Amino acid sequence: MKFQAPIYPVESWSITETEFSEKLNYRNETTFALSNGYLGTRGTFVEGYDFDVDTGLEGNFINGFYESEHVRYGEWNYGFPTMSQSLLNLPDCKRVEIYMDGERFDLRRGRILSYGRTLHMNQGIVTREVEWESDSGKQVRFCSCQLVCLSRKNLMALKLSVTPLNFSGNIKFVSKLDADVENHTRKTNPLVDYGPFGRCINPDVIGSKDHRFFYQGTTRNSGLTMACAAAHRCNGEAVYDVGELGACITYTIPVEVNSNAELTKYIAYSSSLDMPIEKLEGFLMSVLDTAEADGFAVLLNEQKVAMDDFWQAADIQIDGDEALQQGLRFNLFHIMQSAGRDGKTGMGAKGLSGEGYEGHYFWDTEMYVLPVFIWTNPELAKQLLLYRYHTLPQARERAKVLGHPIGALYPWRTINGEEASTYFPLGTAQYHINGDIAYAVWQYYEATGDYAFLRDYGAEMLVETARVFADVGGFAECRGGKYCICAVTGPDEYNAIVDNNLYTNLLAQENLYAALRSLEILGADADRLNITVEEKAFWKKVADNMYLPYDEKLGVYLQDDGFMMRKPYDENSIPEDKRHLLYENYHPLFVYRQRMSKQADAIYGLQLLSDRFTNEELLRNYEFYQTVTLHHSSLSTSIFGMLACRVGKVEDACRYFSESARMDLDDYHENFYAGIHAANMAGTWQSIVFGFAGLRRVNGVPEFAPILPEGWKGYAFSIRYQGSLLKVYVSSNGAVFTLENEKPITFCIRDHKVTLKEKGDTCHETV
Repeated sequence: MKFQAPIYPVESWSITETEFSEKLNYRNETTFALSNGYLGTRGTFVEGYDFDVDTGLEGNFINGFYESEHVRYGEWNYGFPTMSQSLLNLPDCKRVEIYMDGERFDLRRGRILSYGRTLHMNQGIVTREVEWESDSGKQVRFCSCQLVCLSRKNLMALKLSVTPLNFSGNIKFVSKLDADVENHTRKTNPLVDYGPFGRCINPDVIGSKDHRFFYQGTTRNSGLTMACAAAHRCNGEAVYDVGELGACITYTIPVEVNSNAELTKYIAYSSSLDMPIEKLEGFLMSVLDTAEADGFAVLLNEQKVAMDDFWQAADIQIDGDEALQQGLRFNLFHIMQSAGRDGKTGMGAKGLSGEGYEGHYFWDTEMYVLPVFIWTNPELAKQLLLYRYHTLPQARERAKVLGHPIGALYPWRTINGEEASTYFPLGTAQYHINGDIAYAVWQYYEATGDYAFLRDYGAEMLVETARVFADVGGFAECRGGKYCICAVTGPDEYNAIVDNNLYTNLLAQENLYAALRSLEILGADADRLNITVEEKAFWKKVADNMYLPYDEKLGVYLQDDGFMMRKPYDENSIPEDKRHLLYENYHPLFVYRQRMSKQADAIYGLQLLSDRFTNEELLRNYEFYQTVTLHHSSLSTSIFGMLACRVGKVEDACRYFSESARMDLDDYHENFYAGIHAANMAGTWQSIVFGFAGLRRVNGVPEFAPILPEGWKGYAFSIRYQGSLLKVYVSSNGAVFTLENEKPITFCIRDHKVTLKEKGDTCHETV
C-alpha cells in the first residue's frame, strides 16, 4: 500500500504536531478540533492569534444552532427554499492571552525553542508544550490541556501553566470573551452567495464578576438565542473589564524562575433550542458550579472512561501497518465526537470541526456514519435516527410542496429539518435520501432487535417514506409494466435529473419492503398509523415490479436509463488542472452529457444489497463501473473497495482502502481546513468490517466472509448484535470469532451457521 508522505509522525494512539507553521495552521485547526456532538471547538491556540481569513478560524459551534438568510435567486420557482440555514460561529470564550512582564506570548514573534501538540485519541484530550523565547530573551515553558466533555453536554475545559525558565517576574493571564465573531463564509463556503456575512448575533446580556463572565445574544434572522459563560481558578487577584462585545478577567501572578503560574478555565454553552431563554444564565452557572466543585482531574478521568467505553467496541486493530492503524483511529475518533447525542440534532458532513457545507446534515450520516454506530454503539445510532423522526413534520410538509398528497420527503441539506438546498438538480431531486433513512432505520432494527423503537418511531418513518416512493413513479408500458421513477438524481452528482436511477430504485424497493415487514412485526401496534389493506397491497405491487435498468449486451445494471446514450467521457480533452473540479470549470449541462460518474452510485446499491446478486453479476458490474467512475468525491473509494472484496479483487480493495484511510489525516484533497470528511472517515471502518471481513446481513442474520490483505499480519474488531458483543480476529492462521459477553449470538461464516452460547466461546474458520 502506498501513501503520500505522512504529515504527522506515525503513532498508534496519537497525532502529534512537531512544529508550528503559520502556513499550515488552518489545516491543523481541524486536525486538533474537539467536540462532544453538541459543543465543538476548532484546534486554535488558547493564547489567541489574529490570523487573517486564509490562515486561521476561531470556531466554536453548538450543534443545530444556525442563522438564516433570505436566499436571493436570479429566477425563483415554486418550492425553492427561501431561507438558508448555516451553522453559526459563536462567541469565543477560550482565549487566555499571556504576558511576561508586559511581553505577549505569541509564536509568530520571538523564537520557538521546542514545540509539540498532541491529540490523545485514547483520552479525548489535546495537550501542547512549548518552550519559547521572547524578543527580549525571556524564556518560558507553556503547557496546556484541553477537552470538550463527552459526559457533560455543555462543558469544555482547559488548564494552562507557564513556567519562567531564565527569569523571575510577573505572569499575566488575560482571559477573554469575544462576541465580535463571524463566519468565514467566503473562505469555507465560497459558492454560497447569501451569507451569513458579518456578525450575526446581537448582544442581550454581558457581564463579569466572581471570577466569571457571561454572555447572551440573539441571532438577527433565525431568532435563536445562545449563551456562554466561563469560570476561572487562578491564584491571582482578578481585575474585571466589560465592553459592548466582550469581557475579560486579568490575573497577575508573581513567579520565581522554574515555578509555575496556573489557570484553569471551565467554559459552558447552551441555547434556546434546549430551554427557555430566561433559564439560560442560571443553567450555565450551575454547570460551572459543578465543574469547579469536581475539578479538572475529575473531568479528565470522566473523559478517559468515556473513551474507553467507545474504543471497546469501535476500535479496529491492524497488525502490520501502523500508518493505517493511526488513520483508522483518527477517523473513528472524529466521527465519534461529532455525532449528535440528544435526539434533536444530527451530524453534519463536517461534524463540528469547521464551517464547510454550512454545517448541513446530508445522507452521509445514514449511509456512512450510522452503520458504524449501529454495529458498535447502537444507542448513539438511535439518537441520530430520533433526530430524523422529530423532523418528520417538516418532511411531510416538504412532500406536499413536491406534489405528494401524503407521505414525507426528507430534505437533502438541512439543520432544522427544512430543505436548505438551493440547487434542486443536485439537492431536492435526490429522492434517495428517503431510501437512505429508511435503510438505516431497518438496519438499526435488525441489528438491535429494538422493538420499542420500531413501534414508537421507526415504523412511522418507514411508512411515510414508502408513501412518497409509491407516489413518485408509475407503471410504464414501455418498460413492460414495471414501476419507473423519473426525474431524480442519484448519489452521482455528475448525472442529474435522470430516469430510473438504479440506486434510487433499489433503495425505494427496499424501503417499501421494510415498511411492509415492519407492519407485519407490529401487528395491532401499527393500528395508529392508519394503513389500509389496499395501500399495503399497492406498496407490494410497486416493490415487486420495481424497474432496474439493465443492459443485456453488457450484462450490467445501468446507472440510469440514459447512461449508455451519453457521450463517452474523454479525460484527455480536459486540462489536467480542471479535471477534479468539473463544476467549477464547466457548465452543468456539459457535465451531464458525459458518460462517466463522479462517485459510486449504481455500485453502491449493488454493494448494499449484494445478497440479491450473484458474484458473477457483481464482478461484471464492478469491472464496468471501474472504467467510468472518476472518484471525484471522498465518498467513493470506500464503496468500491468493499465491493472489490466481495468479488475477489483484493489488490484493488487494498488500493482503495489506502486512498481513503488517511485521506483527511494527510489532507489528500487540500481542503481539510474547512472541516473533516465524515463520510469517508466512517467509510474506512466499513472497508474493514463490510469489506475485508465481509460482514453483511442476509435475511437479518450477520454473515462474514473474511479475507486477509497482503502485507498484514492480522486485524481485529468487535461488533454488537442484538445485545451480543462479538470479537473477530483475522490472521494468516484463520479467523477467530469470540463471544465477549453473556448474550448468545448466531451468525454465518460464508455458507454455514454458527452459534456461540457462553462468554468466551470461540469458533475458528480458515481464510
